[in-house]
Order: sequence, then C-alpha cells, then structure tokens
Amino acid sequence: MITKINSLCVSGVSPLVTSVETFITPGIREFNIIGLAGTSVKESKNRVCAAIRNCGFEIPRGRITVNLAPSDVRKEGTAFDLAIAAGILCVGGYIDPESLRGFALIGELSLEGNVRPVAGAFSMCAFAMKQGLTDIVIPEDSFKEVSCIEGVRFWPVGKLSELTDVSKRLKMPLEGRLSDFPRQEELCTLSDVKGHKTARRAIEIAVSGGHNILMMGAAGSGKTMLAHGIRSVLPPLDKEDVYDVTSIYSLCGMLSTGDPVITHAPFREVHTGITKTALIGGGRPVVPGEISLAHRGVLFLDEVTEIDRCVLDALRQPMDSGEITVSRVGHIEKLPSNFMLVCAMNPCRCGNLLEGPEKCTCTPKMISHTLEKLSRPMLDRIDIHIAVKTPGYSELCSDVPESAEAVRKRITAERALQKEKIRAAGLSGRTYSDLSVEELAQVCEMTGSAEKILLHFAESLSLSIRAFNKLKALSLTVADMNGHSAVRDDDIGEAVQYRIIDRKLFSEGGYADNAA
Repeated sequence: MITKINSLCVSGVSPLVTSVETFITPGIREFNIIGLAGTSVKESKNRVCAAIRNCGFEIPRGRITVNLAPSDVRKEGTAFDLAIAAGILCVGGYIDPESLRGFALIGELSLEGNVRPVAGAFSMCAFAMKQGLTDIVIPEDSFKEVSCIEGVRFWPVGKLSELTDVSKRLKMPLEGRLSDFPRQEELCTLSDVKGHKTARRAIEIAVSGGHNILMMGAAGSGKTMLAHGIRSVLPPLDKEDVYDVTSIYSLCGMLSTGDPVITHAPFREVHTGITKTALIGGGRPVVPGEISLAHRGVLFLDEVTEIDRCVLDALRQPMDSGEITVSRVGHIEKLPSNFMLVCAMNPCRCGNLLEGPEKCTCTPKMISHTLEKLSRPMLDRIDIHIAVKTPGYSELCSDVPESAEAVRKRITAERALQKEKIRAAGLSGRTYSDLSVEELAQVCEMTGSAEKILLHFAESLSLSIRAFNKLKALSLTVADMNGHSAVRDDDIGEAVQYRIIDRKLFSEGGYADNAA
C-alpha cells in the first residue's frame, strides 16, 4: 500500500506543495528518501524513527521508501518530518489514510516526538490556501504566526502522538481572523513636522498615487523627518497584501513572536553602503532584498547620492515591472518588488544650494559632481522632485500641522477612488502609477486646454516619454485630490511644478546657473 500525505516546503524563495508518498516492501529493514532531497531532508529519517519510537509506536518492518513529488525540484528544510512520520504511521495501521485526505502537514520533529516550528510557516500556509488546501496540521508554536489567514482550518499539534487525535477528529481545528491584529502606532508622525506645507502636500500626493518622490535640501532642513512621517499616513494593507507581505518576511525569518503578522505597509530604510545583492536580492540560496521587503510599502534611500550609482541603477527594472528576476544555476526566482521610492539628498557638498546663492559655497564642478550621481533614467522614474528649505523660527512656532489620522483618511479615500476608476476600465492596477501608457489613456480624462498645457510643458522641459507619462499620472492624482472629475489647467500646473526643479538642476548646465 502506498500512502500519500501533502506537505509544504520552500524551494528557493517560493513555497511548494509536495506529495509525500510512503511505500513499504518486505525485506531487510531500510529507510530511503528519494525525490531530490537535500541533506536536511535526508537526515529526517533519523529524527522520524526516534520520534515514532519515543511516542509509543512501532516502525513497520521492511524497506521503507519515501518519495517527495515532484521529484525534479530540490527539497530543503525540516518541514517534511511530520508528513513523513504520518505516512509511516498510516502504513503501520495507526492512522487511517483517508482521515488525512486533503490535509497538509508541516512541522519538524524532535527525537522525543515534539513538533517544532519551521521557518516560513506563514508563506507555506498562505500558498496552501491558494492551492485549495483548507486543512493544515501545524506546530502549536506556529499558530500565532499563521492565525491571521482566513479560510483555513488549522490543527495545531505539540507532539507526534496528537496526530492520531487529529485523524480521529478528537481535536478541534482553529480558524484565523485578520481583524485580531490592530494597526501599529508609529513613533514619528507627519503631524510632528512643523512648516514645510509644500512638502507635506507633495507627500500626500505621492502616497495617494504611489508616486516616487525625491526631496532635496540642506542638512537639518527636515527631509528625513518628513520621510519618516510617511509611515503614519500610509493606508492599511488589504487582506491580499497582508498575506503577500507577511509571506516575504516569513521566508526571511523576520517575523517577531510578539507581532507575527504585518498589517501595516512596510517602511524600509537602507544604509548608504548597501550592496546590489542586498538591495535587489540574490545569493545562494536566493534571499529577498530590500526592494522585496518594501513590497506594497516604502523604500527610503536617505543621502541617496552617497549610494553607488550602479546600485541605484539596479532599481530601474523593478521600478517599472513591480518584480525582480534573479537567475541562478538551475532555477530562476521572481520576487515581488512593487514599492514607492522615497529619496532624500543634499543638492551639493555644503547642502545650501537651494537655500540661496549667497549661502552656497560650492563651485559648479563640485555641484556637478554631486548631482551626476543620479542618472537621467533614474530621475525619469521619480515623479515628484521638491526642494525642502529650512523653515524660519516664526513658521515653526506658529504652524499647527494637521493630524496624521486626517491625512491618512484622505489618502485611503483617494486610493479607493483610484482603484474604483481602474476597475471600471477593466484594468488590474491599484494606483495611477501602476498603469502603462495604454492603460493610462483609458483612465485619463482631461480638458482640451489642460491637454495643450501638458504638451507645451512636455516640449519646453524636454521630457522623455516615460517622464511625460509619469507627469500625466501625477496630474490625474492631483485632479482627484482637488475633487475634479477631469484634469484641469490648475491640476496640470501643480503637477508640473514638481518636475521643474528636476530640469533646473539636473539638465545640462542647470547646476552652473545655481552655483554661487
């Protein structure tokens, strides 16, 4: 008799449903695991045999063969232990194989028969749910990690012997609820930032439409504080995004025991010395990079001009496609990377270029050396460029910023409006920044005069095709926030002002006109 038990593992960075087939033939006692099993999987036969005996069961006599299907994909990890033991117990007559039909089993076994948690449990369970497996046996210590997954019955077990209770339905399953995990409070909110009304407006527009933003200003002007304040106004993740983001962190082993579910949009801030592999992902085995950890959230590059240019340019392809493809010998991994890019930089060595010519002490060559660290293709992919000037003391004392909660409500409403318009057009994007050129044309409604103004600025600013479509998407977001059903002249005017400083500083000879 051959028994088949479903289990799950992580192949590279992708979960995989594996059928654990167990077969016993008469002969000298022998235990073999086949199906392209890695070292940690082959070692499971020692753990499984000891666990079965220490739980009071007997291992059937004969040659035991365990096949892990599909056999052409390499298997690693200890998540198969529980399924392998279940297959042997089924062959030995301790468990009815039909009682586990449609189940998936995940767990590592100790020599005493205890069921230990495994890394990536959340991603495995979320993937199993998408594959139609609604009953999953998991370690007791892993239930908190997966308890937000709805539509799945979890059967937590702490010891191998409890598997017989599951087969006889003597244990009751548990179901997860996403609503049990509230939004986390942020340490720094946008309401803590006084002054910078223009910058706060630009940030609200950027978050509403998922637009990338670059902030330039002197040291201490408030760029980093503004960027950190974005966390407080990010809209909450929907159920699908919670599963996707938490799965990525589960694969990386970055879920904390106190907060095992990520319900808020991630905010990743990287050091200027980051390598290309750490940023986009890679290694052997493949590990997700910062752009994947920032999926559905924000990637913040502070002091962006201090990061190697080749590292920055590696962002260009994933910024366009929303995913990164990492090729390794024998397999190709596709990692999600749909993020909003936030950059901050000093426009020159002294940092005072935008504070006024009388304050900047840099020569045109020094300014050029700073600005040329950002390539033109990279700048084209950034929708909003703003100058962050140091506010005066009178402004700091008199300004009463709007609460972050009020801003977040407006952003959430704007995101919902964009999603509704995009769905009405039969498209699959979520924000205007996700749309291609053809898709943007289906959604965009613009008055005749606004279209003429847009074309005029596109020609006068010598915008590339990519920058032109970025400006068009930005004007749509501005129009929605201004309550306009179609893009008007003033919407175009506001959107254009976020591209002027780009051309003023980074165009050929532009830096020389602003040097001291």
